[in-house]
Amino acid sequence: MHLALLLAALIFSGAVQALESPPLNWWLLHPVSFVPAILALSTLRGGRALLGGWLIGIAANMAIFYWVVHTVRSFSNLPLPAAIACLLAFSLFWGFYAGIWGWGFHAVKERAGDWWPIGIAAWFAACEYLNPQLFPYYQGVSFYQVPRVFLVTAVAGVPYMTFCILLCNGVVAQGILRQRAGEEKPWSGPVLRNGAVLLALVLFAFGYSAVRLGKIEAAEAEAETSRIALVQTNLDVFTLRRLSRESKTASLDAFLDLSKRTWGKDPDIDAFVWPEGALRGAADYRRNRPARRFVAESGVELWSGGSFSKRGDDGRRVHYNSAFRVHRGGKIGPRYDKNILLPFGEFMPLEDLLPILKKIQGVGNYNAGDGLHVYETPHGNFVFLICYEAIRHRYVRGGVREGADLLVNITYDAWFGDTSNPTQHLMLSAIQSAQFGMPLVRAATTGISAHVDARGVIVQETDVFTEDVLIADVKRVDVPSPYRTLGDWFVWLCVLGSGLLLLLGQAGERTWGRGAWFGWGVIAVGTLMIPKLAWLANPYVLVGDWLCWAYACAAVIGVGVLAWRRRAPAPEETP
Repeated sequence: MHLALLLAALIFSGAVQALESPPLNWWLLHPVSFVPAILALSTLRGGRALLGGWLIGIAANMAIFYWVVHTVRSFSNLPLPAAIACLLAFSLFWGFYAGIWGWGFHAVKERAGDWWPIGIAAWFAACEYLNPQLFPYYQGVSFYQVPRVFLVTAVAGVPYMTFCILLCNGVVAQGILRQRAGEEKPWSGPVLRNGAVLLALVLFAFGYSAVRLGKIEAAEAEAETSRIALVQTNLDVFTLRRLSRESKTASLDAFLDLSKRTWGKDPDIDAFVWPEGALRGAADYRRNRPARRFVAESGVELWSGGSFSKRGDDGRRVHYNSAFRVHRGGKIGPRYDKNILLPFGEFMPLEDLLPILKKIQGVGNYNAGDGLHVYETPHGNFVFLICYEAIRHRYVRGGVREGADLLVNITYDAWFGDTSNPTQHLMLSAIQSAQFGMPLVRAATTGISAHVDARGVIVQETDVFTEDVLIADVKRVDVPSPYRTLGDWFVWLCVLGSGLLLLLGQAGERTWGRGAWFGWGVIAVGTLMIPKLAWLANPYVLVGDWLCWAYACAAVIGVGVLAWRRRAPAPEETP
């Protein structure tokens, strides 16, 4: 394949993912968008395949997460070239998993034989899952607003959808490769058999989703309804800073004004939700007395973001990004402190090792909390999910298993500007409702505020950068899902199955050239370094992430040892 065409195919399959994600949501492209990449990788081996796969990951990350440039400039005092460099570094680092997929593509394909579309689909799902992504954007999320098929995630998680997407691409690519090879009936035989497996998986997704939709509908028919108001004041970063210089209560006044006007028009509201950081300090501070007075006078509840600080054991102030429940009458419930902090926004990774990083302005200095808290209220047993926490499915699963039946996501997305981030953030939050079978309400200062039902469907949403109050009539249902109990069982089957194919495929190679050394060297370094750097970037990394990458590293070492022992002997010299 001509080099320019090969590069174009790889870049296309990566960059087109930006069209498949919000706000465009062209999910119909997804079943065929990886075909060019699969055809290109079928011609590559070893280090070249690793670089080819890595190029897919880099293109995807740069296209999807282009908003990193705006965010870096909003958070810090870095110039535009430095912000662009941050996006490139981000894409290189988090796109590495696609490089591992490319590197193992040939071995998995050869060992799987005619069933190779299934093998490479499992291998991709495994690499995607093993990668401890900063933003867990799995391929399967593109179908998040198609509940008639996406609700299969309630039994097998989003990786099931990823697997089906890659399998469909693999089946199409298999037919094209057989046609190129001059097969008499290229679209029969293996293509039909793999297509039959794909059809069975899709039919299962449709069937299970139909059953689940029926259960949710039946539960909603008998459910109580809570009327929840999501307040969006549209105070962006720069407006808030300007108003704060004029008045220390400017932000509070804006939330109170909107809330009072809304309650005056609709006194049946049960609870108001104010976004992340709406209160300056804790709810019981003197400056926040007007908010408590509003709750006492109206008889509603207030669920709001705020902050908290105290003096640590070493005498220094310790700060927390917090949330509070203010009961009817003004009583304040237990404080919740955010557990998963956003790197570069709420703390600066590696600043103790590299003091120069402390000179970057605008970065917060927060400490992590120590666990979730389920708030038992007349309007649902809810957990707070502050900003980034709502997209970490294993973290959300912990709160659900503790007895929550309502997810309350509060966030401040103004840092990301008028980019695709608010829609992507909402998407990754909405899929939690689909996986766990319960509603989610989301309050964002500048948008997007939203009401998501137990199907994961966005029932109502506000426009970004508008002042608004979204009144959501939330059906309080809790439809238990197998995924809640079993977790990521499906993708672990993909990890084990494709790992075995990789091991056998590489061990079966009788040659051991420089390309293989390059591939194994890069992967070994990556699998050792990525979990360490990911931990430094996000202190809330579960043990599972370490086990995943330990497995990947062990597999690489095992493959290397086997291939070295079975390498082709050097040719004998002839006289």
